[in-house]
Amino acid sequence: MFTGIVEEIGLVKEVVYGSKSIKLTIKCEKIMDDVKIGDSIAVNGICLTVASLDNGVFTADVMPQTMRKTNLGSLRAGEKVNLERA
Repeated sequence: MFTGIVEEIGLVKEVVYGSKSIKLTIKCEKIMDDVKIGDSIAVNGICLTVASLDNGVFTADVMPQTMRKTNLGSLRAGEKVNLERA
């Protein structure tokens, strides 16, 4: 469950559009302390599943419909995002 309280401001490192999904890569510090692959992280209020972790960066696979219907669709590398762990 999410509280709606932002834990950290992350930085979008990369947005890669694939044929079936979009790979969103976010740099952060605080929330990485106990995050595991498969955990949920709210990014700008949208619940995403951690697909990979590496050195202060996590990635999530986002479906095209989610990108179209939420504020994630306008994200570009270098932008800041609100982060919250479940």
